[in-house]
Amino acid sequence: MTTTPVRERLLTSATLLLRSRGADGFGMSELLEHSKVARRSMYQYFPDGKADLLRVATAESGKAVGNMLKAVLAEMSTLDAVDFWAQQWADLLIESDYRLGCPLAAASLSAQEYPAAAAEAATAFRRFEGLIADAFVRDGLDADEAAAAGSVLVSGLEGAILTARATRDASVFHTLAAHARAVWGPKLG
Repeated sequence: MTTTPVRERLLTSATLLLRSRGADGFGMSELLEHSKVARRSMYQYFPDGKADLLRVATAESGKAVGNMLKAVLAEMSTLDAVDFWAQQWADLLIESDYRLGCPLAAASLSAQEYPAAAAEAATAFRRFEGLIADAFVRDGLDADEAAAAGSVLVSGLEGAILTARATRDASVFHTLAAHARAVWGPKLG
């Protein structure tokens, strides 16, 4: 029987707790209990404690989501990818009973206490914007408008996640995707 490595357990637990409670919603004891890791082991991998762990968890989440987004955009048109991504988030929120949000948004909201984690979230958001902009250019949109569309869609999706969690209604994702299609669809070749 193989066991999950300590570092991976810590990162998985930190990400899940970040998604469900935010950076300030859990302490080290809770994190260690959730990950089933001894305190001394945690500091072997993350010498600066929770701040270091959240920075790495946010960076890895951003990279993973960016890689998924890149793969989806490579397989379909940008607007189809927006539909797909919106549906994925709607399904995830419904399945989690609206408990699991975006770890990048959670890290961003704790920028005062965890600035390095927030900086990693900013890097990820900018990457997502660039990936979407590049895909829109590929689909025939002007580069300036594509850049604006990337920014609007990343911001819109993050806002939709927060709105859906607060209202417990995932229809906002359909609204976002439909609006994106109405605004940018006629401009694509």
